[in-house]
Amino acid sequence: MHWCTESKIRGIEQEYPVSANTDLNPSLLVNAAIQGLKRRALSRAVVWDLATEVSQELHESRIISSYGNNGSRIYNDMGHLEISTPSYNNPFDAVAYDKASEIYAFTASKEASVALKKEVFVHKNNVANVRVTEGVLKRKQKAIKTNTYATHGNIITLRDACKDWSRVEKALIPWFITRILFTGSGDVVSGRFIGKEGVKFVISPRAMFVLRKSSLSTTVDRGILNTRDQAHAARRYWRLHDIHYEALRTEYAIFLRDIAQALVICAFEAGYLDNAPDIEDPVNAFKRISVDTQECEWKVRLKSGEMTDAVAILRYYIEAIENMQEDSVEEAGKWDMVGLKALKSVVEKLESRRIEDFVDGVDWVTKLALLVNYEPKTYSEGISVCNQYALLDGSVMNYTGKGKGGKKNNSLYNPKDSIAFAEAELPEVDWGSLTERVNYALNNAPEDTRNFFTAEMLKRYGSEVKGVSWSTLVLKEAKVMLDEPFMLNKEEIGAEMAEAGGSGSRILAVVKELYPNKVIY
Repeated sequence: MHWCTESKIRGIEQEYPVSANTDLNPSLLVNAAIQGLKRRALSRAVVWDLATEVSQELHESRIISSYGNNGSRIYNDMGHLEISTPSYNNPFDAVAYDKASEIYAFTASKEASVALKKEVFVHKNNVANVRVTEGVLKRKQKAIKTNTYATHGNIITLRDACKDWSRVEKALIPWFITRILFTGSGDVVSGRFIGKEGVKFVISPRAMFVLRKSSLSTTVDRGILNTRDQAHAARRYWRLHDIHYEALRTEYAIFLRDIAQALVICAFEAGYLDNAPDIEDPVNAFKRISVDTQECEWKVRLKSGEMTDAVAILRYYIEAIENMQEDSVEEAGKWDMVGLKALKSVVEKLESRRIEDFVDGVDWVTKLALLVNYEPKTYSEGISVCNQYALLDGSVMNYTGKGKGGKKNNSLYNPKDSIAFAEAELPEVDWGSLTERVNYALNNAPEDTRNFFTAEMLKRYGSEVKGVSWSTLVLKEAKVMLDEPFMLNKEEIGAEMAEAGGSGSRILAVVKELYPNKVIY
C-alpha cells in the first residue's frame, strides 16, 4: 500500500430526489424504489447497529436500512433515496462506486414505476426550485424558492490532527471554498440569494446555503466545515464529514475531487497546510466565487488586506502537496503522482481562464455550456435544462456495457462525451476497464477495505447476521468490531472465506485468530 492516496479510506453519501407526475408522497416513492432494489436482489433488509451512532441514535433508530450487494447502505432519508457507497481507497473506485450508485438509483426508479403504475424519476443534483406565492390580494406574485439536499463526502483522518479545530479551519476552509472551480456541480438557484428576481446560475449551489465557518448541523445554520464526531472507526481516527461534496456526473470531476481530497488531507495531517492563506470573510468569499460565472475573476480578500484569487489559493495547496512528496522518504505511489499531475493541469487552465476546455469534464462548466446553447427564455426553461442534465435515465447502463438507446433517454448528460474527456485529460488511467470495474462494483464491495468482509458475510451467511454498521458486524455468536478501516480485506480473509463452505463459525474462528480483541462474545 502506498503512503498517501491509498492509505485513506473514504466514501460518499448521495441523496437522490425521487419524483413523479403525481401527488404521491415523496417517502412513498422512495420506499417503493428501495423495495424495487430488493426485488431485483441488489440489496437486502438489515438491522442497523446503533451502538456506533454517537449523537445520532434517535435519528438512526427511525431509519429502515437495507444493504447493497456492494456494501452500500440504502435508506429513506427524510423523503430522499440515500445511497452511501462502501469504503474505498483509490480514485478509480471512487468513480466506479459512484456510477454503481447511479445505476442502483435508476434501477430503483424503474422498479418503483412498475409497482406504482406511474412513471417515477430520479435525479442526481443538490437543489430543487419551486414557485411560491407571496404577498396578499392583488399584490400576490410568483417567486422562486430554492431548497437544498446533500452529497456528503467522508474521509478517515487522524484524530490528533483534528483536536485543535481552529487549525482545521485555517488549513481546510480555503480549500473547501476554492476547490469548487473544478468540483462545483453547477445549478440555478433563486436570484434572491444575490438580491435579484428569477434564478441565477452558480458554480456551487451548496455554497449559497452556508452561514458560518463550522457547524454541527447539516440542515440548519450550515457551516463550511462540519464538526460531527462520528469516527465509524477506532477512537484514534476522525471521520471528516464533508457536507459540500456535490452531485457530480462526469468521471473526470469525480476522479479529481477524490484524489485531490486524499492528497490535501495527507498534507494537512503532516502539517504542510498550517500557513494556508487566511481569508477575511470565508462565508462571503464562498458565495462570491460561486456566483462569478461570467467574468470569472474569483476574487478573494485575505485578512492581511491583500486581494488574490481562488486559483492562487489552489496553487498554494498544490505546492504543499509537492513539498510533502519531496520531503517523504517513501516513493510516491501511482495515484499520488497521477493526482498531482492532474491538479497542476487543472490549475494551469484555470489560471488562464480557459473555462471552455472543461466542457464534458467539469459539471458546472458543462451545464453552463448547455444553458448558453439552449438559450432558455424563461427561468422555468433554465431550471429544466439543469434538471435534465441531472436526470438518471437508461444511459447510465452504458457503464455496464448494456446502454439503452432510444427516445426514453432524455438526460442531457452524455456518458460517451464524458468518458472521452476523461480519457484525454487522464491518459494514465485505464478507462477502458471502467465497464468491468462498474459491473464488479454493482455486486461486490471494494477488496481493500473492511466492507469486503461485511458484504461477503451477508452474502454467504446472511441468516447468521443480526446487525451491521460501518464498523461492526453482529452475528448470532458474537460481535466483530471493524474499527480498523483496512482490516479483514480480501487479501487478509478472502481465501479463508472461500474455503469455509457453509460454516460461519469457522470464519469467526479465523477472525478471532487474526484479531483476538475485536471479537466480543
